[in-house]
Amino acid sequence: MGQGMTAARRSAGTETGLDVLLRWVWIRRRTPAQDIEDFRNGQPLQVVGFTKSIGGAVMVSVGRGKQIARIRQGYLRLVVGEEPVWSDRRGSRSATLRPPFGVKPTGEKVPAAPKFERYELVTADGTYDLAVPKRDAELVRYVFGPARN
Repeated sequence: MGQGMTAARRSAGTETGLDVLLRWVWIRRRTPAQDIEDFRNGQPLQVVGFTKSIGGAVMVSVGRGKQIARIRQGYLRLVVGEEPVWSDRRGSRSATLRPPFGVKPTGEKVPAAPKFERYELVTADGTYDLAVPKRDAELVRYVFGPARN
C-alpha cells in the first residue's frame, strides 16, 4: 500500500475462507447495498476479479505455435474521486482505468468460477474483459455505469 493511501475494505463478493466459515454459522458480512453506500461515503473498496486484457495480455503457448491470453486474478480498487486501479494478484501488473466508463454484461460463463459474471468494460484507453463476483455486480455497475454504444 502506497504512502497516503487508505486501506481498502473487501467488497461483499470478495470472500476469504474465514468469510465462508462465518456465513456457515449464520454470521453475515456486508451486503452489496452497504458497499454502494460505503463507496458513496468515501470508503475505498477492493473487488476481486479476473481479466485477460487489463494491464496487457499475458500470452501462453498451447502448442504448435499457438498462443492464447491467460486469465489473471487481481483486484479492482474503487475510491470516490479517484480513477479505479486494477492490480494483478501477484503484483506484477497494474493499470489505472481512465473515464469515461461503460460496462455491460457479456452473458458468457467464467470457466471454473460459477459465482462470477463476465463484463465488457469500456474506458478511455480501450475495451477490456472483466469478471467479478455476482454479489459485486451491482457495485461495479454503479461505479462504471452502463455501456454507451
